[in-house]
Amino acid sequence: MASQYLTEMFSLEGKIAICTGATGGLGTAMSLALVKAGASIVSLELPDDPLSAEFNKKIHDAGGKVTTFHCNLQNKESIRSTFRQIWDSGVVPDILLNCAGVMKRNLCENATDDELDLLVDVNIKSFYVCMQEFGRRLLSLNRPGKIVNIASITSYQAGFNTSIYSSTKGAVLQMTKAFSNEWAGKGIQVNAIAPGFMQTNMTAQYRDNQQMIDYLMMRVPMARWGEPEDLVPGLLFLVAPSNKFTSGIALIIDGGFCGK
Repeated sequence: MASQYLTEMFSLEGKIAICTGATGGLGTAMSLALVKAGASIVSLELPDDPLSAEFNKKIHDAGGKVTTFHCNLQNKESIRSTFRQIWDSGVVPDILLNCAGVMKRNLCENATDDELDLLVDVNIKSFYVCMQEFGRRLLSLNRPGKIVNIASITSYQAGFNTSIYSSTKGAVLQMTKAFSNEWAGKGIQVNAIAPGFMQTNMTAQYRDNQQMIDYLMMRVPMARWGEPEDLVPGLLFLVAPSNKFTSGIALIIDGGFCGK
């Protein structure tokens, strides 16, 4: 009885999820969760993504299906062209997971134009354009849908040496609210997840830094790094067909960091 109830609440059987950043640590964990819940994956990747083969194997080993479209998320026209290819292929979407992201650490006075352009292009512009193209398609088909953007605890607390990254993640939070304001009444729910300190390739350099480890153990009430799988329950809640009245929020999953 309980199993049937949960299946009805959270099953994504027959759903199609378009994902950016799916081959990364957070993206792979969340894509696998979507697949295990019944969804198929459409992955936007660079042609030479070194993690693509491993990602595809994990999805197939989990019994899932993934279709790859090559795309440069630093280029708006590349994104729009890729979405045209997706629609031309017959994909009818249900979920958009915006997970692509890059980080560059630098002092405010030393941050470069190249760093600024890269982070703004990937962390802000690609999110905006992907939401725009996804939403336009749903509106034209008069279909409901779910959008989940990956924000960050730096959407709330800027930290140090991350002025550009924190700015972009603050923008993700506001984009989520703004798109929700316009689309929630049309059946498109737009939400975000704000992860804390997670064990991914992006944070590998800090996990070997004893000063950073000591800070984390002191600053995070759960006294540990987050695992990519820690985001899964929140994601499945946000995209669940039974979740029909949540929009414009950011679900903070950070081991208690923001509450301390």
